[in-house]
Amino acid sequence: MLHTPTAPAPTNLNPAEWPLYRVAPRYLAGPGEESAGTVIQTLTDAGWTDATWMDNTRVFDPSQRLALEFLPEAQPVPRLEGQRVLWRLWARRDALSPLAWTALFTDETPEEVLLPVIGALAAAPDTALEQSLRCPAQTEADDAAVVAPLAAAGWSPEPIEQPRTYHAPRLQARFTHQAPGYDGRSDHTPARWMATARLDYDAPAQWAASFDDTTPTSILAAFTTALADPNPVDRYELPRGAEAYLTLTPA
Repeated sequence: MLHTPTAPAPTNLNPAEWPLYRVAPRYLAGPGEESAGTVIQTLTDAGWTDATWMDNTRVFDPSQRLALEFLPEAQPVPRLEGQRVLWRLWARRDALSPLAWTALFTDETPEEVLLPVIGALAAAPDTALEQSLRCPAQTEADDAAVVAPLAAAGWSPEPIEQPRTYHAPRLQARFTHQAPGYDGRSDHTPARWMATARLDYDAPAQWAASFDDTTPTSILAAFTTALADPNPVDRYELPRGAEAYLTLTPA
């Protein structure tokens, strides 16, 4: 069953009258017009260096231990509800070590949700990296810090649902901690956090993101803070079919 929008939206959006929209909730606003360039520029401004192969781009921090990959040629990922990964963020101890953690974002992820993660990493790359390498196991205190922004914004925990999930007020976004074996698969499957946003509770995902359980708490908290932020965002274009599910005001 569809959920009633929180406020009526115009049925005919005339670009001449509404050239720029203020859109809420932000997790349904779409990626933004200049999302890719803005994200990469944030890191290059912080001294990261970029390399391009085919149509893909990889941006390294000065230590070469942190990287963001822009992957327009990537394939859909089944565990991300079949969405195509556009951004891959990862950390490693050194150039010869396996990855310490990885975060994935699909191609419709709003830039206002992704950019705070990138900004947190650019502002303190050593702190974020060393935390994950020194203390890879997440504690209950870490988990509490990750979900605190959601709880403060009125997101509701599902106490009997496994894996543990927080739902946005209108059930159009969820943030889940998936423990090993939660879905009946191998207990060796890594634990991870996963976020999805959709127009309705049972609708296909508009976008998805996942974080290994070893992702630093500061990075995860930057993401949940941005995800739960109630402030509207600016858009010149809206996702197809989303108008009735959004609260819109002219900018």
